[in-house]
Amino acid sequence: MGNRMPPKLKDDLLRVIETRLSDYLGGRTHPPEVATTFNYILYDEFNKERTNGSGKGHSLKPVFVGEYFVDPVNPEQTRVFSHQGTEACSPIPITRGVIGRAVTTGRNQYVPDVTQDPEHVGCDPDMEGSELVLVAWSEPFAPGNPHGIGYVGRRVPLGVLDLDFNVKYALNRQERGRLKKIWEEYAKRIFPGEAQFQPRGKLCVK
Repeated sequence: MGNRMPPKLKDDLLRVIETRLSDYLGGRTHPPEVATTFNYILYDEFNKERTNGSGKGHSLKPVFVGEYFVDPVNPEQTRVFSHQGTEACSPIPITRGVIGRAVTTGRNQYVPDVTQDPEHVGCDPDMEGSELVLVAWSEPFAPGNPHGIGYVGRRVPLGVLDLDFNVKYALNRQERGRLKKIWEEYAKRIFPGEAQFQPRGKLCVK
């Protein structure tokens, strides 16, 4: 599904994303504002056709760019926070899908071909590419936080960034690392502070 973008074009794409985010989000801290702008810029750049020396156009064909948060009312599910692209599935139990796997294991997830992952939750039936899910961690529970009894000094996932592309094997290891670094810079503005819920179910605690 889709043609893979040459690494040089993806390097240019990621450099433009870094510049645009810095230009538009410098000093901004209001979570919905940061998330909306962040998602728009990523979706916009992923969607643009870039050409190499042969003149052939390449796009990452984004399907979904957005955040899910761990529901403080029911920490055994996630809900969509902000997104660009196709309609979001929400809520999603943390026992389901690639997002669930991320928040229960505490590990970022990359699925190069979602058609080969039986746990993938297909919100868009036409999505047959790849998915990257990056975790956003809370600040450690501080003494006195009533939600952190028994968990002082430990952290939990507050949410994730979910990126879906209609291109299989869309990102190599280095490119995923750059997106992880970009996400880490802005995640704490979208999901700030300590968790305001008691960890429940299979939610990862570290």
